[in-house]
Amino acid sequence: MLNKMLFLLVFVIGMTLGITACYVYFYKNTYQHSESNELVEKILHYANSPISDDNYACEGKPVKTVGSAVASLIEQNTLNKVNSLVSGCFEDTCTMSVSDCSPWEGSECSTRFLKVNLDSNHQIKPNTFTCFDMP
Repeated sequence: MLNKMLFLLVFVIGMTLGITACYVYFYKNTYQHSESNELVEKILHYANSPISDDNYACEGKPVKTVGSAVASLIEQNTLNKVNSLVSGCFEDTCTMSVSDCSPWEGSECSTRFLKVNLDSNHQIKPNTFTCFDMP
């Protein structure tokens, strides 16, 4: 009887720790670097800029502007309950993206990207905004 109670106690403690760890991992607010915030601010300066039909491959019926693409990224991020919005730059390309993927899903994931190119002075080229979805 003592062994069963000890097993039950260890099991309950393990479940409690596991649930707590999952909650902290998935639902806590993650710190965003100021570099990411600066990129979002720079991109939002072009919120009213249109995205050409050739550079727009995002699903849905939104207005094809930079602001609507950013809004769709933020909307998808809030629907997921998990902060999966990522932004950053590498060389002369900057991206913002959000993934709709649970850890247990391997092939049912999708990601929306907003991509823009930078000039030699690291300024945004307004005519290079691209929105696309990856299945």
